[in-house]
Amino acid sequence: MPEPASQQATLADTRILAVGLVSGLAAVVLAALAAHGPMAPTEWDAQRQVDTAILLHFVHTLALMLLACWPAPVRWRLTIAAFWVTGIILFSGSLYALTLFADAWPGPVTPLGGLFLMLGWIGWLIALFVAKRRV
Repeated sequence: MPEPASQQATLADTRILAVGLVSGLAAVVLAALAAHGPMAPTEWDAQRQVDTAILLHFVHTLALMLLACWPAPVRWRLTIAAFWVTGIILFSGSLYALTLFADAWPGPVTPLGGLFLMLGWIGWLIALFVAKRRV
């Protein structure tokens, strides 16, 4: 028997919030490594890149947690969350890899991650006007 819509919404809220909390923890750990760890960047450009990664990681983590509380249909919230999680991994993850781990290969992935972050915001804007709010 399928779950009622309210149970599905609560489960989605819990999942989105849990992902946001784990993302926040990861952002703090990576920020600490970037500031104090043995892999901390020593060049100004590298530090600027990792600072950008940390900032956007935190901003989108907070947005995920806010999204979990937004009264909209589950499919909208899960889609927006998927865009942001993908964007965090591709955008911030590639910048972390470039600066903290000195890997050059993820550089071309960074703009794709930025696109996913933007798609999440565009999705929320569209959903704001299109989606019916749940009661």
